[in-house]
Amino acid sequence: MEFGAIVLFAGVAGAVIFALLRFGGEPARTAPSIVGATSELQRVKVRHVIDGDTVIVAKSWSEYSVRLDSIDCPEDGQHWGNIAKAGLIKLIGGRHVHIETHGTDIHGRMLATVYVQHGHGAEWINVNERMVMLGHAWVSRKHCQHLPQPRQHQLNRLERWAKSKRVGLWNSNSPIPPWRWRRQE
Repeated sequence: MEFGAIVLFAGVAGAVIFALLRFGGEPARTAPSIVGATSELQRVKVRHVIDGDTVIVAKSWSEYSVRLDSIDCPEDGQHWGNIAKAGLIKLIGGRHVHIETHGTDIHGRMLATVYVQHGHGAEWINVNERMVMLGHAWVSRKHCQHLPQPRQHQLNRLERWAKSKRVGLWNSNSPIPPWRWRRQE
């Protein structure tokens, strides 16, 4: 590995560690308790990661397609699409997670905020927020109006932070939001 790449990796890793300390949640040993949650949390198992914002989950004997709510990741074939997918696999691939549902989208996918336990049961992570913080996703402002104001502000704050630190896709020149990229295709 080239020295410049090592320095870049160390810088990004340091920025992410800083963000985890700055924006991390309170430790919890049970299912996350979300103030202003719009639904009960459901425990499901992630079976397959389709892309950076869509997964297949299983509950009992049924499988469901889940779209991470209020964020939009680069698409397959778009710059950073494969990296965003790999980031989501690293966070939740094959794991048990809790989902807070927010209805369905026009494709019949369940819209949800996803939570995963970090480490050995110490802290619950909002995966949707983490994808934004890691520079794998944009906040979908058009689709987050149903969230309580503090959660909308947190998403926007994390996106501003990722942009300012040039984390993830923000390290490239003029990244194209997926909603614009889809119109070009």
